[in-house]
Amino acid sequence: MAKTVGFACSIKLQWIKRTIQLLEEGHDKESFKKELNDYLSFEIEGPTRLRKTREILMNMWYYELDDVSPARKEALSLIEKYPEYIVPISLCILYLAYPVVADVCKFMGRMFEAHDEITNAMLKQKLFDEWGERGTLEATSRRVTLTLKELGLIKDASRTRYILTKQEITNTEVINFVIATIMKIDGGSYYSFSELHDFVLLFPFDYKVSKEELITNNRYTVSTFGGEVSVSLRE
Repeated sequence: MAKTVGFACSIKLQWIKRTIQLLEEGHDKESFKKELNDYLSFEIEGPTRLRKTREILMNMWYYELDDVSPARKEALSLIEKYPEYIVPISLCILYLAYPVVADVCKFMGRMFEAHDEITNAMLKQKLFDEWGERGTLEATSRRVTLTLKELGLIKDASRTRYILTKQEITNTEVINFVIATIMKIDGGSYYSFSELHDFVLLFPFDYKVSKEELITNNRYTVSTFGGEVSVSLRE
C-alpha cells in the first residue's frame, strides 16, 4: 500500500478549475492561499477541512514536489489547449500527488472489470482483504469515491451502488500524457502494445493508442520481441 498521508477530503472539479485559474494570475504563496481559502470557504465550513482541502489542491498544482512537478507543466499546457480533457489530466496529477488515490482506484478498476455496479461494502471488503482493518482506510476510500463522482466518472445507481460513466479521450497529445504518466506510476520496465490499452488506473476512460504515434513520439522507446511490440519510457 502506498503512503496514505494527506488525502483527507474529496475534491470537486470546480475547485480544480479555480486553483488553475489562480496559477494563471501569478499569485505568491501567501496570496494564493488566501485567494483559494476565500473561494473554498463558500462551500466548506470549518478551518480544518478548509485547510486540508486547500493543501490537496496546492499539492496537485502549486507546491514543488518531486513526483508531481515534472508532469505538472505539461498537464497545465494541455488543459489550456484542450480544456475538455481537464478530468483525465487532473486525475493523473492527483494520482502522482496522492498515491493512495491510485491504490484505491486500482481496486475499483478491477472490480468494475468484473461487475457493472460496485458498492461501498464491496470496496471496503476488498481493501480490508488486501490491507487489513485500518481506521482511516474506509474514510479514505469514501473520499476517493466522492472525488470520482464529482469528476463525473462514476454515478449513483442507488444510495450505496455506483456505476461507471466512462469518458472518451480522442486527443493524441492527451492520450500520450495519460499513458506516460500511468507507465511512470505503475513502474514497469516495459509494456506490450495491448497492455497500454488496459491500464487499470485508466478504467474510467476509453482511448485508443496508435502504434505509429508511439514510434514517432520521442518519450517512448519501441522495440519488437518475438513479433510483439514492446514500449518503455525513455530515461
